[in-house]
Amino acid sequence: MKRNILRRAVSALACIVAAGSLAGHAHALLPTGYNPFIPPFIIIPILPKPTMASCALATSASDGAPYFVSRDVRVNSYPGWSADSVSFRYSASVTGSYSFRIVIRELDRYGDTITRSELKTLSLTANTPVNATTYFGNVYVGDSNTALTDTNGSLAGLIVDIGFTLTGESTHHKTDVVEYSIPSLNKYFITGRDAEKSALDAMPATFTRTGKKFTVPAKAMYGNVFDVYRFYAPAPGPNSHVYVEKTDRDLINSLPNTGLNDEGPDFGMVKPDNAGVCPTWAPVKIYRAYHNTAVIGSRNHRYSDELATHNAMIAQGWINEGVVFCAYSS
Repeated sequence: MKRNILRRAVSALACIVAAGSLAGHAHALLPTGYNPFIPPFIIIPILPKPTMASCALATSASDGAPYFVSRDVRVNSYPGWSADSVSFRYSASVTGSYSFRIVIRELDRYGDTITRSELKTLSLTANTPVNATTYFGNVYVGDSNTALTDTNGSLAGLIVDIGFTLTGESTHHKTDVVEYSIPSLNKYFITGRDAEKSALDAMPATFTRTGKKFTVPAKAMYGNVFDVYRFYAPAPGPNSHVYVEKTDRDLINSLPNTGLNDEGPDFGMVKPDNAGVCPTWAPVKIYRAYHNTAVIGSRNHRYSDELATHNAMIAQGWINEGVVFCAYSS
């Protein structure tokens, strides 16, 4: 199968481009395990995002025109924390309809796919360049270098000219999730809510910071980040909380008489794959252990960003519930 894919390096103001063409019939470059694709309509940016990286179009032979990009577009030292859209100039030698996607990959370590764009279809007249923008839905990319890769064109002959504009956000919208212990009940509690942290810190005799925390992307902000919802089981039940993603939240809310109160989204998270592996752009595994004691009021979950802490709970008889989500850092 023929595969010609975007390639470009961006360093400071210089553009280094390999000759080639963006041709059709390319297959998707997706990892074998983790596929974090979220349709871009999940979050629709309200305000245009600023330019985070760009490279001017070549306009003459002295500029290197006509250069065409092949392989992938590498953005070194990308200054943004998200990617919202990318614009290129496209042309074709044959009039027709051309379809493709753009994948964002993380480059620093293993080339994990961060997200895929919408499917873009262009109707092109032969040898007539068209500027076109492809949207990602403001995806979280962390602080890694990135690559933009074409993954499935419908027809051979599509050309991407030298030059592009990549938009995103330079602000890191994040949440520090802090762990507290409740010594009188031998329980643990986490929260990403700043007002709640202040309230708990004002009650040190009851709630004590353990010194453990992890950092996650903010809720309701990025197109490839899932909100974590909090449920509370009041006394005479466990008098404890559990954190779940939206699918589980919707399931719980559809069931009668669960005894769980939905307290809404608390923070954002990245999903691990089915094997519990986190992507390199959100590499910290968050483990969950459950204290399924016969005393209902003592039941509790603990969330740990360290395997040693998690294993210590398992050694005490807590149930291992594995990796439940991925954090940006500890």
